[in-house]
Amino acid sequence: MSWKFAKVLTPIARKQYHCDASEWIANTIGWDEDEYDDADISIIRKAGHEHCKILKGTRYLKVSGIWEGEFTTFRAREDLNAICLKYDLYSE
Repeated sequence: MSWKFAKVLTPIARKQYHCDASEWIANTIGWDEDEYDDADISIIRKAGHEHCKILKGTRYLKVSGIWEGEFTTFRAREDLNAICLKYDLYSE
C-alpha cells in the first residue's frame, strides 16, 4: 500500500510520542541482530532504553494522510526511520 494525500513534516516534539518505526523493526520477520551493523544495533538498543519513544524536544518524522483507506499519522524517530530505510523494512 502507499500513502494518499500525505503531508510529510519533521517537527520538534512538544511531547512524547511512540515511535512507529520501532514497530517495523520489531515485527520484521527474519531480522535479528546479525542482520544489522554495530552502529545500527547501538541505535536500536538506545531507542529500546528510551522505550521507543520520540522524546520531547527531538526532531522526528511525521507523515499524515490516507493509508489503506483511513486517515492516520505515522511518527518516527529520525534514527530508527533511517534504519528502516537503510534495510528497506517499510516495503514489507
